[in-house]
Order: sequence, then structure tokens, then C-alpha cells
Amino acid sequence: MTTPYDNFGQSDDLNVNRLLENFGKLSQQYEKMIDELAEASGHGEAADGLVRAEVGPEGTLLSVKIDPRAMRLGSEALEEAIMEAFTKALTQATERLSEVMAPLTGGVEEFNKTVRDRLPHSGLSPQVGSDPRVAEALRELQEIRARYERR
Repeated sequence: MTTPYDNFGQSDDLNVNRLLENFGKLSQQYEKMIDELAEASGHGEAADGLVRAEVGPEGTLLSVKIDPRAMRLGSEALEEAIMEAFTKALTQATERLSEVMAPLTGGVEEFNKTVRDRLPHSGLSPQVGSDPRVAEALRELQEIRARYERR
């Protein structure tokens, strides 16, 4: 006759092993995600490619390239072209961040809007949505952003 205690610990060991295996996979995915977030730049152009801009993942303007022919546009048109190129670059970077974060956020549309609205400003709000995964992902983004600002 067997008792419930005869196999004590065996199923627990299997569960622990499964948990450790899953944790290892998640850890690798998380590291990959951090690398992708750090490299999520955006590129934009305006005035038929005469003005180009590049932004980093935190919305920082990394470069502006102005073709000498763009000087013919005049100051106001050139200003508008620079802003348009910057906006397109920022949008592209934001979309890339959203793609990378989608597995954590579950495709929450509000996340996309929040990142777009807040990225060029002082910081991301951890109060987005009711899903705790979204808040955690945004906290992680803030930490990553702080790390790269110190570099």
C-alpha cells in the first residue's frame, strides 16, 4: 500500500526544475529585449530627403543632416523640414520601442500612445493602464533610460 508521502518531493522537484528552466528562458528574452531597446533608434527625412534626422531610443536627437541644396528653402521652410524629419524619426523610434515591448504589454494600445506622448519629455509614467506588466515594463524603460543618460 502506498501513501501520499511515498513520492513526496518528486513532483516538487519537477516543478522547481520547470520554473528554473522557464526563468532561464525569460531571462534570455529579457536581455535580448534590453539590447533591442538600447538600439531602437529612428530615422526621418523631409524636403525630398534634403533634411534627415536620427533619434535615440529615449527621443534624444542624435544627428541632423542638411544637404546644402536645402539652404534654398529659406529659413522658415528649413525649420519646418527639420521639425518634420525629427518628428518622423521620433515616431519610428517610438514604434520600434512599442514592437519590442509588445510581449510584455500584450499589445496595449494605451502604451503606444503614452510612449509617443511622453518620450521626448522628462520621463515615462509608470501609471499607464491597469495591467501591472505595463507598469513594470515602463519602470524598466525608465531604468534603461537613466542608465544610458549617465553614459
